[in-house]
Amino acid sequence: MRKTVLVPVHKSYCDAHIARDGSEVEATATLTLGRHTWDLCLEHDVTFGRYLTDALGVPAEAEGAERDSGSQAPTISVATDDDEPQHDQGSRATDGVDTEVERDEPKRPSALVSGEVPGYSIDEAREAVRNCGYEVVGRADDSTVLIICGEGAERNTTKLADAREHDLPCMDATVPGRFKTAVRAGEFTGGDSLPEPVKVGRSGLSERERNRLVRSWARDNGFTVPEKGRIPMHVRHAYELNRKTAPVEEAAAA
Repeated sequence: MRKTVLVPVHKSYCDAHIARDGSEVEATATLTLGRHTWDLCLEHDVTFGRYLTDALGVPAEAEGAERDSGSQAPTISVATDDDEPQHDQGSRATDGVDTEVERDEPKRPSALVSGEVPGYSIDEAREAVRNCGYEVVGRADDSTVLIICGEGAERNTTKLADAREHDLPCMDATVPGRFKTAVRAGEFTGGDSLPEPVKVGRSGLSERERNRLVRSWARDNGFTVPEKGRIPMHVRHAYELNRKTAPVEEAAAA
């Protein structure tokens, strides 16, 4: 005897078609992101697969399969458990999808180094500052937190002007042991006064040093000059003439 049995058939329709115009097109695939699942027809399966591929790229394990299957667009289905997913450092979870995000490294504080630090070469002093976590810059900016002044710092008027403009604390590195103590502590702090800038001529000498040199030369050569105040013009002129014929005197400036 033949018996007829009615079995209900469950059909899934494309959610994209229903959302767009209410039409019922049979779904052939599902797209799962986190706890949300959408039924999609072949057309929208390919369309959304391309969207995700353009946005996220092709997963490494899917590249080989894509090459083997020719030009067919991949179907992407991402599912997660109820437990909180584990993510590698540098990635962010968004509805179950691990998305690589760029993280800017925090900018390190910077310091100005002006003049020569006793007991250190210029390169050694700068390297010691870097090893303590500071960048060494030539001009102050928003990251600059300190100016370290060594011997001759008063000649670098540019750095001193930057320090005043940014209201930077100053560390006097000419004080015996101060720089080395800061290096051992791993931190530089400042509470000293900024040196007063001095004018430096083409020879690299400050105005005070140059005047002292002119007075010393004038006395040795029979000129009368005052201990302080303005040096007579004819004395300066004679000094300049002598310097052009014997330009070694400034190298011996104390």
